[in-house]
Amino acid sequence: MSEEKKIEHSPENIHDTEPENIQSATSSKELETSNIKLETDNMEVHHHPDLHHKPKKWKEYFLEFLMIFLAVTMGFFAENIRENYVEHKSAREYASLLIEDLATDTVEINSAAHAQNLIIAAGDSLGNLLSSDPKLIVGGKLYYYEYFSSVRWNLISHDATLQQLKSSGALRHLGDTSLLRKIMNYEESVQIIYLAQNRYEPQKIENWSLVQKVFDQSYFNSLDSLSDIAINLTVNDEKAMRFMNNNYPLLNYDKDLWQQVRNWAYSSSRNYRVEIQLFNAARLQAIIAIAALKKEYHLQNE
Repeated sequence: MSEEKKIEHSPENIHDTEPENIQSATSSKELETSNIKLETDNMEVHHHPDLHHKPKKWKEYFLEFLMIFLAVTMGFFAENIRENYVEHKSAREYASLLIEDLATDTVEINSAAHAQNLIIAAGDSLGNLLSSDPKLIVGGKLYYYEYFSSVRWNLISHDATLQQLKSSGALRHLGDTSLLRKIMNYEESVQIIYLAQNRYEPQKIENWSLVQKVFDQSYFNSLDSLSDIAINLTVNDEKAMRFMNNNYPLLNYDKDLWQQVRNWAYSSSRNYRVEIQLFNAARLQAIIAIAALKKEYHLQNE
């Protein structure tokens, strides 16, 4: 029994079985390698498709180009239409604001012209009174006419909208050249008024220094109570007549000083007459610009 078992585990038996096991293992590896190779071949076929295509006809290329061109062109036109709409809407709003400013200016011009006509009348009356001996003239009349002939009344244009358009460069979107020319004509007329006002201002200051040598300031102060109605004041007004009938004394009756006061009164009236002519020209340009803006942007009823 023990001998048989020994024979079963003898080296000879072991060597006899090894070739079969080795052959079996080799066949298994060959099969496995064959499967891997097959899978690799399949993968290679999957990742390398056939890249050979038939060439397109020139009509197909042309159609593709035409579609792209039309898409880009339509996009460009759509954007251009949108920008034009936005610009026109913005320009219309600015036109409405400009009309408001111009209308306000016309009211201011009318008020300035009315006030300056009264100042001219006072200056002319003072000059005429001083043609005779001041000692023979009731002092109240001299004080009254000197006070109102020395009133300063300057025009200030409401040009905020126009200046904003100019600074932002948006003025070029506001209608055609003809409309812009009408707006600029008005601005130029206002600038001429400013030049005239600046030119005459030093003369007014110089004259007031002369007036202080002849008239008593305290009586001018009493006229301040009439200044709130000065624009509508006439010589027939009860308060004005009461003041002018008082014989208020003067500080100086020197003939040379009075002659200077007289000359200035006439000079002041002449200067204001020039300004009124400039006011009339500016008012006309404002009316023309308003009419053009309303017509361009259909704002007649606004």
